[in-house]
Amino acid sequence: MRQKNEVQKIFSTFGSININTTHMRYIIAFIMAVISVISYAQDTIIKKNGDIIQAKISEIGTDEVKFKIFSAPDGPTIVLKKSELKKIRVGGQTVLDVKGDAGSISEDIIIKKNGETIKAKVIDIGTDEVRFKLYNDPDGPTISVRKSEIKTMKVEGQTVIDVKAGISEDIITKKDGSVLKTKIIELGTNDVRFKLYNNPDGPTMTMRKFDIKTIQIDGQIVYEYKEDPLSVTNHSILDKTSTLKFYFFSPLNHNLAFGYEWMDKPGFNWDLGLGIIGPGVTKPNSTISVTTTNPKGLFIRGGPKFLLGNSSDVEEGEGERKIRYSHPLKGRYIKVEMILNAFSTINTINNNLVYNSGPNITYKKSFQSVTLDLQYGRQFIYGNAMTLAWYAGMGYSYENKTSTLPSQYVNYDILNIARYSHSYFGETFPLVFTWGLTVGYIFKTPQMLSKSPKVTTGSLPAKHYKEGAQKQ
Repeated sequence: MRQKNEVQKIFSTFGSININTTHMRYIIAFIMAVISVISYAQDTIIKKNGDIIQAKISEIGTDEVKFKIFSAPDGPTIVLKKSELKKIRVGGQTVLDVKGDAGSISEDIIIKKNGETIKAKVIDIGTDEVRFKLYNDPDGPTISVRKSEIKTMKVEGQTVIDVKAGISEDIITKKDGSVLKTKIIELGTNDVRFKLYNNPDGPTMTMRKFDIKTIQIDGQIVYEYKEDPLSVTNHSILDKTSTLKFYFFSPLNHNLAFGYEWMDKPGFNWDLGLGIIGPGVTKPNSTISVTTTNPKGLFIRGGPKFLLGNSSDVEEGEGERKIRYSHPLKGRYIKVEMILNAFSTINTINNNLVYNSGPNITYKKSFQSVTLDLQYGRQFIYGNAMTLAWYAGMGYSYENKTSTLPSQYVNYDILNIARYSHSYFGETFPLVFTWGLTVGYIFKTPQMLSKSPKVTTGSLPAKHYKEGAQKQ
């Protein structure tokens, strides 16, 4: 009524004034602004019994609202309990709105494990306890009860705690097979915080999720560790420490060569190889005077390989718990290698260079050698599935050579340094040179070759890791 009277006064004020169209626009805008200010200046309180109060609210507390009647700003301050109110609007904004039938959901229900039922108004739900007041005594004391004593609890009609028989405990199954019955407090990105189920008042414990296989909360599996087959973890590395290799350029040199490497202990591997001399993808060796064809034979090579330092780029974990460690097949290395070689070739001398006529001279040469070679190389790992390595080395060789070539043609038998497993510079300078490129497939080392004990997931190869703060 007060608002209506004020608007009428405004109109009566302007009633005696001659108003044109332009002035009318300004007057209407002014009137709307005044009405807006008046409506936003007053607050509205709607009680659950339907009463509507136009008020000027001075304080909205936890349990009470303090205000004055809008039309009586000099009147007394009135206090109402929030439990009596359905809606409050302040400055045109709704700050309290109790939906639906307030009477049906205004009380919170706590049912304890001993069967006791409490009608309450919950104030705080903490990690270990619930604080509330009795619903029929809102001015009474604040009461606390441990969450471990509660079976079910409803707040505003919503079930926020429901401990079902037989599955109230949370189950943590570790990768080593051990099982913990717990009450989980927090399930983080990297860690799990919990208390033992039978000791709710005991200390809070923390465990890395990497060490956990599964987590069950209220009977539901909420976390399960699944190893990415394309990732390189410590567990997958220790399970796959050998590689079957192929000497990539061997067909260009008339042989097919294969190798096998496995870890004996961290930093020390064995590397063996076998070559079949004969198959190839190139034409026979040929010069102006001599053509070499039909090589046949075998060579065996092998020796210890010593890894040089830590060339790791494998990481596990996060932050300060990040761990770097090396793959036992990866990195720079020194290899001491012995080569046993035996093969023969068919050679043909072009007789036009000897007598300018007549048939060509064909003879057979046989070679047997023992070679000691010192190699330097580097091997790379891709996806814990493939190896790629290069190497180069030098050494000495003792060789026995026989030939069916008649002595009068010996001067036409040119020096051939190809020995398929290596290059040999002759008896007067018995130096050998080796080089090559290998590609391989990684798999698990057979138990008969492995000296390593059974590995528990999460452990690291000795001397092959650095903690986050110390990583290089």
